[in-house]
Amino acid sequence: MRRILLICTLLAVLAPVAAAAPASTSAKHGFVVVRGAAGDGGVIGRPVATIIVKGFVLGRVSKEGKVDIIQLPSVNGRGAPQVTPGPSTRGIRWHGLSGQEFSGSNFRFRALGGSYRVVVRGSGIYLFAGGRGHVTLLGSSIYKRHDGQYSVNGGTFRSMPTNPLTRKIG
Repeated sequence: MRRILLICTLLAVLAPVAAAAPASTSAKHGFVVVRGAAGDGGVIGRPVATIIVKGFVLGRVSKEGKVDIIQLPSVNGRGAPQVTPGPSTRGIRWHGLSGQEFSGSNFRFRALGGSYRVVVRGSGIYLFAGGRGHVTLLGSSIYKRHDGQYSVNGGTFRSMPTNPLTRKIG
């Protein structure tokens, strides 16, 4: 009888502690949103956004831009990136990995269900990415108030930074 009372007492004391402890295996997913972004130098300038994420990236180039998409090695990489309507493309390499560069205006792109490195240059850039990873953002140093906005992990929208800014997604 004493053993049963001791076990019940221990369970009553430890149950709230175990319930309050965060699960170490659950990974927190996050999001980044970029709207109406523009950088200096157009398609040959510095990147407006560089996203490395295990998850997805959806985007649109409404004016003029260039998008590099490289699918990183992952255990469950599923699909190939898709772009519509077909802008000009060429093969690229980054750290020994091959990918595609898409350039033009008024096109959409998506990379779903894997790990990706996506680099976007130009103006009229709209992005939505989710999963785990990080993003580096850079707006225009000339048109500081008219270079778009960004939000990371549900935060408030802010003007694009004039110096490179790296944030964790998730």
